[in-house]
Amino acid sequence: MSPDLRIRKFNVREADWPADASVLADIRRLVFIVEQEVPQDEEWDGRDEDSWHFLAMAAEDDAPIGTARLLPDGQIGRMAVLSPHRNAGVGTVLLENAIDKARHLGFSQVFLHAQTHALTFYQRAGFVPDGEEFEEAGIPHRRMHLDLAPPEDNVHRKSAVESSLNIQVKQFDAREVSWDQYASVVVRLMRQAVFVGELGLPAATFVEDAIDTEAIHWIAEDESRQVIGGIRMTVDGTVGRLVVLPEHRRRGIAQSLLELSVAKAVRFGLPAVCAEVPSAVVPLYLKAGFTRVGGEFPAHGRAHQHLEQSLDPVTAEDVRSEDEREGADFSGSNITYELGRDDQLILLRREEDFRNIVLEMCRQATQSIRIYSPVLDHRTFDTTELMEACSTLARRNKYTFVHVLMHEPHRVVKNGHQLLEISRRLPSSIKFRVVHPELRHHSNEFIVVDDAGVIFRLDHEIYDGYARFQDVTEANRLGRQFLRAWESGLSDPNLRALGI
Repeated sequence: MSPDLRIRKFNVREADWPADASVLADIRRLVFIVEQEVPQDEEWDGRDEDSWHFLAMAAEDDAPIGTARLLPDGQIGRMAVLSPHRNAGVGTVLLENAIDKARHLGFSQVFLHAQTHALTFYQRAGFVPDGEEFEEAGIPHRRMHLDLAPPEDNVHRKSAVESSLNIQVKQFDAREVSWDQYASVVVRLMRQAVFVGELGLPAATFVEDAIDTEAIHWIAEDESRQVIGGIRMTVDGTVGRLVVLPEHRRRGIAQSLLELSVAKAVRFGLPAVCAEVPSAVVPLYLKAGFTRVGGEFPAHGRAHQHLEQSLDPVTAEDVRSEDEREGADFSGSNITYELGRDDQLILLRREEDFRNIVLEMCRQATQSIRIYSPVLDHRTFDTTELMEACSTLARRNKYTFVHVLMHEPHRVVKNGHQLLEISRRLPSSIKFRVVHPELRHHSNEFIVVDDAGVIFRLDHEIYDGYARFQDVTEANRLGRQFLRAWESGLSDPNLRALGI
């Protein structure tokens, strides 16, 4: 339903009526009782406690700006947005969240009583008028309904997600490779075909050079493991030799390769990345965050453009100060820490440390688990014990949940993952989203449990980090970072489908 993928100036989350009741009620009071003069006894109908609620907040200061609710009988209502924030897409996203919740709860249809002046708004969302006009709280209304396909309807899901988010189901994988052991042969052949055969560039310069042996290389492969694209980056941040075979273009391959190179530069702590490319492919780099530097210049018989992208690398000082780096070692066989109580800083240095402490903290969860992991490494997260802990939390009540954010879901989908499988069985409580490309520059990994416990490592490729079972300040900071990425995140139908 959303027309594009721009990062919104507001966030929407599912609310908890006991905890958020006063905020939700204030919005509805201002809109319905004060502005529209709806009688109080009609507004407060006694059905809020049994309903699912959604809250919109301004991204700048987390101020509440809108709300909606879903009743157990499938009625969506109490759609209210404060007047300064109308016509900004808030109502559309609230409606989307309510519909998505209904679909994953197993509803076959949702309905609502639309004020007649808002019929067009709901029709754009797919609702169909049903019956004659009637009055409710002194305001003309029409009943409208929307038929829902079940979550397991893969055809419907793929169509709905692609039309609303303008993304494609990826049919490729991209990864870093060694030039000497792997890339030298296949990438040379691909460069020969594209740079020399297709573009007429000099083979001596574009097929292979001395820089290749020292640069970092990535390749893209299709589902049959055939190499279909490649890119390289020097250690000083110069990106080049981006190539994709003609039959595989316009599928997001080049964009993914650029994202990998930029993310690596961030991990290296580089202040910027740069590239010199033919003018014809400048729009691709601009879309990836690069900007033009100077004017066009001739090279190899073609107009070229110099491009740069400034980076904001994460440093350890962004995470904890020097005097915090002394802490206790962690042994998974001797756990004495209690979630929400023990604030001892725990230093994590081994793969086993991370695996054990993630499992223990998640086992103690009673409210929520938020996992931000670029690749959701199988060694840490793909365990039966963690799957059971997440399943137990998800089934606890309708307010408990597990949310997982990833950069690239292809390997998880292709290789299988126990967290992904349990999310398909409990789709309303365990959800996956893909981080928006504009927010993928940071490579850290963190888990926030019950808004109290935190586990953090600066780089998901290095086992070096820390944890605390009680750190509300850090949990709030990481929670806000997670929420920003979650609300602008993308839904990949491969993650949600029951049959791959």
